[in-house]
Amino acid sequence: MKKISVAIVEDDPVWLSSLKIFLNNEEDLNVVATASTQKDAVEMAKNNDVDIILMDINLSENNMDGIYAAAEISQAKNVKIIMLTSIESEEVIRNSFTAGAVNYVLKSNYMDIPAAIRSVHNKVSPMEILLKDYSRMKEAEQVAALSNAEREILSLVQQGYSQSKISEVLFKSPGTIKAQINKLLKKMGVANCKQAIKKINSKGILK
Repeated sequence: MKKISVAIVEDDPVWLSSLKIFLNNEEDLNVVATASTQKDAVEMAKNNDVDIILMDINLSENNMDGIYAAAEISQAKNVKIIMLTSIESEEVIRNSFTAGAVNYVLKSNYMDIPAAIRSVHNKVSPMEILLKDYSRMKEAEQVAALSNAEREILSLVQQGYSQSKISEVLFKSPGTIKAQINKLLKKMGVANCKQAIKKINSKGILK
């Protein structure tokens, strides 16, 4: 029997070790890779072909960077991501789905994790289809929420302008440009300008 390959992204080493042992005790599951930061998670996903990634939402102090990692990974690779969270928040769960996750499990319900892995691995659920549709609608809302000034900056970023050059072109201070870029990245649900450019290019935005 071919085992389901699993990767775990978790910053708590004790929880990571315990979860790895717990899952490897399941005869059809095999934890093949782990990571503890957003950067390491993205690199791990690039270098390992796994079936399922278990992603902790908070990889540092209340930063929700697991959601950013999920977004970056799901854009680059066809892998199913299950979010692990101790936060029972509708907004956090909604943002996880928008980032590309197909399910979530509360850490307090860790006994449900093996079943969740099997469920998303063995079939494409109606929920996944609904989540993809929701993600597309959410992206349209994110773009519509950008102000004219933010669209102008995004257009310059797309053309390859650096922040200092954008500051010169728009006659604004570097600090103002940096703040506006951070704001538009947050609105678009991406972690950096590279992801923003990829999103606008793939969706035909600003054309």
